[in-house]
Amino acid sequence: MLIDNFRTDLNPIQALLRRLDRQDLRQLYSLVQERFKDHSLQGHDLDLWGDLRMIFDPNEEDDIWLNQQYWELLRWKLHEYSGIHSLFLDGTSIQINMLVEKKYPLKKTILEKMINLKIEAEEDSNMAIELMKFIKSHIAEQS
Repeated sequence: MLIDNFRTDLNPIQALLRRLDRQDLRQLYSLVQERFKDHSLQGHDLDLWGDLRMIFDPNEEDDIWLNQQYWELLRWKLHEYSGIHSLFLDGTSIQINMLVEKKYPLKKTILEKMINLKIEAEEDSNMAIELMKFIKSHIAEQS
């Protein structure tokens, strides 16, 4: 239990993804945007805002997307309840969280690595199957 709490402290967005559904996440993003419109972002507030912004409003000019050639994917996980899938990268504390149905500025090599890794999901997950098809179609578009 202590280890789980420690991980939650290190990765607050993962804890949220386990507890919140899609509508909750959208409401949280709206609240965070409103709250920090007139306030400075620091510490965990900045982390939360950045993670939510990357999920709902990614900017393909952000360094994270521009530096994909350095990514070493370890895992790819689906959070069905929230409709988010996450990439876990080696050598960094970075985790990329994305909406299942949204296209992100991922390069073909990363998309192919995702398919090769296979997604961690509940057994017989229709959402995982649909996500795999979506990723494969995104790869085909880039060919």
